[in-house]
Amino acid sequence: MSDTDTLVRDLADRAAITELLARQSRWLDERDAAATAAVFTDDAVARTPGGEVRGAAAVAEHAFARHAGYERTVHAMHGIVIDLAGDEAVVDCGVKAVFATGEAVQFIDARYRFDARRTPEGWRLASIAVTPLTRTADIARTL
Repeated sequence: MSDTDTLVRDLADRAAITELLARQSRWLDERDAAATAAVFTDDAVARTPGGEVRGAAAVAEHAFARHAGYERTVHAMHGIVIDLAGDEAVVDCGVKAVFATGEAVQFIDARYRFDARRTPEGWRLASIAVTPLTRTADIARTL
């Protein structure tokens, strides 16, 4: 492969992985179980403060159960760093999340670490590790 071909593939992979992260946020915020296969590998692993689970269906069940008490969540990733290695990648990013119940709103900062893998269907997340950083107390707000 020429240097140009390598660069184009690298940029295309980074764009696809960045979009995958956006899809993961939307999947979580909308609790979209039907989209699980478009986000995670079948053997995906999640490590969160709520425990460790294995398998895409278990990841979805775990994530949705952890967010079930909130009427709405909004997750926004930032500072995305992607380390590519062929058909695999390690992704590190910050996450700002809003958890809302009625007029109570809580803000959370966390660090996400993903392992991503190229599959025949495209890039998918093979693992996620969540490290909480900061959290506000519930804040009553009127929007």
